[in-house]
Amino acid sequence: MAASAGNHAQGVAFGCAQVGVSAWVVMPEPTPRTKVQATQSYGVTIRLFGATYDDAEAEARRIERDSGRVFVSPYNDPLVIAGQGTLAIEILEDLPDVHRSLSRSAAVD
Repeated sequence: MAASAGNHAQGVAFGCAQVGVSAWVVMPEPTPRTKVQATQSYGVTIRLFGATYDDAEAEARRIERDSGRVFVSPYNDPLVIAGQGTLAIEILEDLPDVHRSLSRSAAVD
């Protein structure tokens, strides 16, 4: 169970598809159709609800309570935070000179 306007939804959907677990994602109604379709492509159940992320999260939390599913927060979950925290390490491992590229880019601006 997740709420997201796109990136987190796709991450949860992809992860669940990889391990064969069903997922439900609540997305705000104005979410771009391309993000909805990309998320659906992993086989999750999508519910469009509300005008904002907060509306979608409230609905996802309601579904969590009613269904017994586990809610995976995009910002307030220790495992998600730990995973996001590895991003810089992975970038530096794959692109060791990225800091030079960023420095030159900032100097140009």
